[in-house]
Amino acid sequence: MVRQLPSSPPSLGAALRTEEDKCFWKALAELTAMENPNQGELAASVGVSQGYVSKILAGKQAPKAELRRRFAAFFKLGYEDMLSLGRERLESQDYVPEGGGPRRYHVREPLYGGEPAGRAGNPAGEFAAMRSMLRDIRAREAHQFQYTEVPLREATGSMGGGSTETGDRALTYLSFRTEWIRSKGNPENMTVIRAFGDSMEPTIPDGSVVLIDEGRRQFVKNKVYYLRYNGQMYIKRLIERDGCLCVASDNDANLLLVSDADDFEIIGRCIWTARELD
Repeated sequence: MVRQLPSSPPSLGAALRTEEDKCFWKALAELTAMENPNQGELAASVGVSQGYVSKILAGKQAPKAELRRRFAAFFKLGYEDMLSLGRERLESQDYVPEGGGPRRYHVREPLYGGEPAGRAGNPAGEFAAMRSMLRDIRAREAHQFQYTEVPLREATGSMGGGSTETGDRALTYLSFRTEWIRSKGNPENMTVIRAFGDSMEPTIPDGSVVLIDEGRRQFVKNKVYYLRYNGQMYIKRLIERDGCLCVASDNDANLLLVSDADDFEIIGRCIWTARELD
């Protein structure tokens, strides 16, 4: 038997005071109608009584934030995605005020693709639209789980005479496999920049993009770093020579000795590189 979709609750104005309340209620009520979970199991999963779940579904009670997130997790959704789903469902339907007659529906294109919302008396069509939205949301969440985006900054690193470009604005984002990038460090500390010059070839060719871990600023001998040296930004190898810290290139023997009087800072360690082919 196809379950009927929920209409606007009688106590909408009293219990569901904010726009967020209404969006959450709409998503929860329609997800419950569509997927028809055992209400006792749903209540046990989120940690409340079955009677309390009934009050929430009827729009007579607005749950607190933590309980809302547990409801979203039950349906394998992020909380923000659940709100977006509810907002889309509310916008796709016109409700006549209480006492003003039966529900009416707009037919409009849903934000997440799929078929337009069905009309009153056709809950199967409504469920088809909901399922289309859920497929898109869950596909996006699966991608976000598997991949982590890191900003490509407008800053550049020189592998030659130095760069003064230090802009922090993100030009775009590059996706890395989450399992791999987390094995290298905390992605929240990472950024990508473009590197120019030939002094670090063949390790880092001219025009490469370089992944920088700004959480790794400690000096480790013979590692490659993104650094500031006397007002210029470089990608260079740091070595120790006769007890002194030196900035070195990979394809020549020139060294820059770092003294206490120099303006010197390690921004982060270079942990990955790639470049376009001509």
